[in-house]
Amino acid sequence: MPDPEIVAALRSLPAFRYLPPDLLDLVAECCRMMELAAGDSVFLEGEPVHGFFAVQSGAVKVFRLSPDGREQVLHHLRAGQTFAEAAVLSMQRYPAHASATEAGTRLVEVAAEPFRKLFRADDRLATAMVSSLSMWLLGLVERIEELSVASAGARLARFLLRQPSRLVGGKAEIALPMSKKELAGHLAITPETLSRLLRRWQDSGLVRSEGRTLAVLDERLLTAVADRDEAC
Repeated sequence: MPDPEIVAALRSLPAFRYLPPDLLDLVAECCRMMELAAGDSVFLEGEPVHGFFAVQSGAVKVFRLSPDGREQVLHHLRAGQTFAEAAVLSMQRYPAHASATEAGTRLVEVAAEPFRKLFRADDRLATAMVSSLSMWLLGLVERIEELSVASAGARLARFLLRQPSRLVGGKAEIALPMSKKELAGHLAITPETLSRLLRRWQDSGLVRSEGRTLAVLDERLLTAVADRDEAC
């Protein structure tokens, strides 16, 4: 019998939500739960592919390292998101690194070989995997466009506008989902550039930054920065 916790975790994912119960149980039998501390590795670039993953809680970053050791964050993933499906279906080795960024990060690992066998044996999985890979493709296209066209200010503004917020004193307050160093890597800028940008925005009354909490003081201007691709 599959682990009920794993079945429930898979059922919550967009890719597997509509699978018939019998097929979902078979997928669950390919899985195990993982619990990671902040900084723990999920896999390394060049490591043989052993599975793909779904984030149940916490957060994971997928990244590559430049020749000089600088980290380029490709994706930052939170609960309900999956990663490394393409590696399982079409690659022998992982094309990037992945590690947990929060304590108590919980993942479902879908083991590569039993999943491949199930995928070949039951074509009902095809729709689920096409859906999952299509979402990744759309995200990659958007990210490539943003990194190649948008200024550092526009990238940061768009990132902030996509984050959940709460109203405090009539202003939107955002809890950053990663450290500022990791955020700089995600935006493909240096930490020094991010610090200068936030300092300039604070001086102009656009935001107020305290640690990993950021209050948006002028949402209309922030939206203009994002939409017009202008630094502020």
